[in-house]
Amino acid sequence: MPDDAPVATIAAPEALFASILDIAADAIIVVSSSQHILHFNQGASRIFGYLPEEMAGRPLTDLLPERFRGAHGGHVAKFSLGSDQSRRMGERREIYGLRKDGVEFPAEASISRLETRTGVVYSVVLRDTTERTMRARNEQFLADASGQLGTSLDVAQTLKSLCNVPVPFLAEACVVDVLGADAGWQRCVSKSDNPAVQRALEAVGRDVLTWDNPWRAIDVMRSRRGEIVPQVTDDWIEAHTDSHAVMGRLKALGVHSALFVPLVARDHVLGAMTFFRLANATYSPTDLELAQALATRAAYALDNARLYMMEQRATKVREEVLSVVSHDLGNPLAAIRLCASALLESPPTETEEQRQLVRAIANSADWMSRLIQDLLDVSTIEVGKLSIERRTELLKPIFAQAIAMVTPQAEQRGVTILSELSADVPAVHGDAARLVQVLTNLLGNSLKYTERGGEVLLTASLNEGQVLLTVRDTGSGIPAEELPLIFERYYTRRRTASKSGSGLGLSIARGIVEAHGGHIWVESVFGEGSTFFVSLPAGN
Repeated sequence: MPDDAPVATIAAPEALFASILDIAADAIIVVSSSQHILHFNQGASRIFGYLPEEMAGRPLTDLLPERFRGAHGGHVAKFSLGSDQSRRMGERREIYGLRKDGVEFPAEASISRLETRTGVVYSVVLRDTTERTMRARNEQFLADASGQLGTSLDVAQTLKSLCNVPVPFLAEACVVDVLGADAGWQRCVSKSDNPAVQRALEAVGRDVLTWDNPWRAIDVMRSRRGEIVPQVTDDWIEAHTDSHAVMGRLKALGVHSALFVPLVARDHVLGAMTFFRLANATYSPTDLELAQALATRAAYALDNARLYMMEQRATKVREEVLSVVSHDLGNPLAAIRLCASALLESPPTETEEQRQLVRAIANSADWMSRLIQDLLDVSTIEVGKLSIERRTELLKPIFAQAIAMVTPQAEQRGVTILSELSADVPAVHGDAARLVQVLTNLLGNSLKYTERGGEVLLTASLNEGQVLLTVRDTGSGIPAEELPLIFERYYTRRRTASKSGSGLGLSIARGIVEAHGGHIWVESVFGEGSTFFVSLPAGN
């Protein structure tokens, strides 16, 4: 360098040192031997929230939570007497800092010792590990949640797990609303150790959603996007509930902040999870991200449980179908074989005897055909694909056709069939052929359990805007313990029936009625007879 070259001005060592410290992202704090702050860089200012000039001369313990302050001086004194010039802090326990706003945060730090002309000074380098710590905790939470959700393939148990897994890590209360395979809503709520919160949750759990409900979970399911409500006020609750009763139950829960996420698996929306914080804590975008990750795992756990249940049900149905086919088709098949054998091996010479054998074959074939049709109908009902062609239909021809179809059976059994149809009963909105099938099944069932000399009465009336059909018999009646089972598939009262059947007739009747938006039920006194009721929408 030439002798006359300009010489750069070198800043004072202290100023250069301070400028280097200030560009660091971590907090760098220099303290005296008495542990009072000499330098507080910009990184420390960003992390703790204090301005550098606010902290000059203040004790380092002001940046520590109260529970750590007493022991801190002893740790530094021990370090000053050791041979190490620097070491990492918190080797045996987690360390925390205290921000200006009073919020604690996890941190990692190291300390070094420097001998100066004026005495020993200590330099602390501290890094805020809130994000890293929360990420690790969140990952552990999701791993634990996945383990809990995977412990059962029972749908009800999986739903309970869905409600309780987020508590207390992500919520103090949780509500799960799911849409069942039959399009009906189901709600499950979490448990709480607080008796008042538990009572409020149980009350909220009794409410059931509809697609028209203003509750935000419905919007979240439609949009498939999570949503945060930072502060749940009384006005917000009033705007998102459909009755004063529901509003009162939510207010009693004392919600401060809420978070909604959809349950989506294999591109199907199964429901939604609602998380509540009851204390003065607000959900953040990070919480939403975690809740969505949990909801994804929860949705697949629920969907897997449902698929398993459907597989189990399908296996049971297949076994029941095989049982019905092997048993109930066996009788008409045996009759056909006997008649065919008689016609082939020793055909009768009389024409009438020949006709009887042929008629028996035809009746047996009809019996088999009806059974096969019943099996097909119950299968279509099971998957919700029963064909219904609705129009305004008069009841008189429906009654006439149904009665005509069972008259031969009634005559054979010596049972009288009566019908009453008032002139003021309106038409129904439905499928005439399917309604004939319902009445035929109900009439046939009553005939089966009514002794000779008895009667079966078919009536219709108008009841609260609905058309009410009734089939009343004077038969043996149904034991009280069997009433809840009477519409189940393959259920038969073989001990009292005059002729066993497939056990599908009443189940098919229920499926057809419910496909019309109607309702079917039975009332019976054992030994005195039964009355079947069918409520249907009136025609326009």
